[in-house]
Parts: sequence; C-alpha cells; structure tokens
Amino acid sequence: MSTFQLTTRDGTALAATEFGSGSAWVIIAGATGVPQRFYARFAAFLAERGVSVLTFDYRGIGASRHAPLGPFGMTTWAEQDLAAAIDHAGDRGTTTAVLGHSFGGQALGLCPNNTRVQALLGLSAQSGHWRLWDWPHKARMWTMMHIVLPGMLVARGNIPAGLFGADPLPGGVAREWARWCRGPHYIADGDGQPVRDGFKRWQGRARFYQISDDRQYGPPRAVRELAAFYANADCEIATRSPADWGVSRVGHFDFFRPAVEHGWREAADWLSAALAQPQLAQADTDSSVL
Repeated sequence: MSTFQLTTRDGTALAATEFGSGSAWVIIAGATGVPQRFYARFAAFLAERGVSVLTFDYRGIGASRHAPLGPFGMTTWAEQDLAAAIDHAGDRGTTTAVLGHSFGGQALGLCPNNTRVQALLGLSAQSGHWRLWDWPHKARMWTMMHIVLPGMLVARGNIPAGLFGADPLPGGVAREWARWCRGPHYIADGDGQPVRDGFKRWQGRARFYQISDDRQYGPPRAVRELAAFYANADCEIATRSPADWGVSRVGHFDFFRPAVEHGWREAADWLSAALAQPQLAQADTDSSVL
C-alpha cells in the first residue's frame, strides 16, 4: 500500500492510495461524503487477488478536505476527480474497472474519459429522484432534498458530518445533489434537461447490486433507473439479500465490512472475469464536452 497525490486536469491535488501490483486495475469510487479509508480493507482484499486497486478522496472530503475549494459540485467529482483516477490507472495498466458505491456508480457516466474503463460494478448505485423511493422513505427523501439540505445550506453553507458521511459535505456538492434529486431526470443541467451523453457513450460490462435491505438509500426502482442510464452497456441487475452472503444485514454501507466475506468473494470473482474479457469496442475516448 502506498499513498500519493493524484493531480486532476484542473490542477487539484487529491489524496490517493494504491494497493497491489497487478496489471489490471480496480478503482473504488466512493459514495457521497464517504472517505477512502472506509474502503481500505476491501481494497486490500482485492489486491490479494492479484489486481491493483486505487482509492481516492474527492475534493473537499477526507484527506482531500483541504484541497482548493473553488466552486465545485458532484459533476466536478466525476469530470475531474474520478477522471483523474481513470487516467492514472489507464496509463499504468492493461484493463480498468470501477467499483462504484452509490454516487460512485453514477459518476462513471459523467467522466469524459470513461471509455478507458472496461467494467463497472455498482453497489447500491442508484438514480436519486425522490419519487423512486417507497414509503416511508419517499417522504424522508422529499423532505431532505426540498427542506433540510436547502435550509442547512442557507444556515451554515455546508452539510454537517454524520448526516450523509463521516465528513461535512461541501456546499456546492450538496446544492447540486439536492437539485438533481428534486428533478424528474435526476442528473440534469441547469435548465433541468437530462445529462445522458456520457452514459450512452460507455459500452462496457456492468453489474448493479440491489441490496434487499437497502430501502433507505438504494431501493429497487432507483437502482434499475440508473442501470437504464447506461443505455448501450451490457448491464445486469443482481439482487442480493443479507442471507445470500451469510450475514444479518448489509444495508447501504455494511458490504464493506469484513463480515461480508461471501459478498467480497463474489464481487472479486465478477471483477476478475470482467477484466479478463476482451475489451468491447467503444466510442471515441476523452470527449471534452458531455
């Protein structure tokens, strides 16, 4: 394991960590507000299986918390921060996969260089429009995105630690996220029009895990809708219950606990198989405008 600074195309230095020394790479793209240290044990497990693994902190989060804090939002996390991780892995390895937890599974569709990625494993990755939730979680999502987050942004400029992650959520990220969740298309531009070009451009292989006890953050309709964004990919949705992996609960976060050993093995097997497949033909790489 080694730590280093990952430099984005706009010159921002991010904290990053490499595990292993294989020729194939897995990038762990984290959930909203979740620092890379949360994924370290799983990253080490994957590295023991013979791949190189890259974790990183988005700007404003974790060990990148004090990176330059100019105006940025979730789109920047994808277009700059995850894109830098993809360039790093793609320049050093033979094939690259992204393991996207929650927002991390959305972010690949916004990356200008996503055609350098062969496979995507989404864990509770979802579209965020509040109507995709079931009661009573639908009411919570509506209230959070229409009242709580906007109110906190007015009062303090960011979202306090503990509400969505271990660290405070930067104001620009929370503002863009709430706007997306209020609109019917979720990821959308300032005029409310859906942003889908990058999703459609990506033609790799994807599996989206829908966890049966993750009704609060990753309900079935939301997972299915995100998979549909990747309209030209080879996608499958795999529904798993905690019992399938020999545990009593998984929810939105507990997959990354060592107790979910059977799930870790299943995910590692899928990633190894996907990375070993011939690269699918994709559209031209590195479109600078989505």
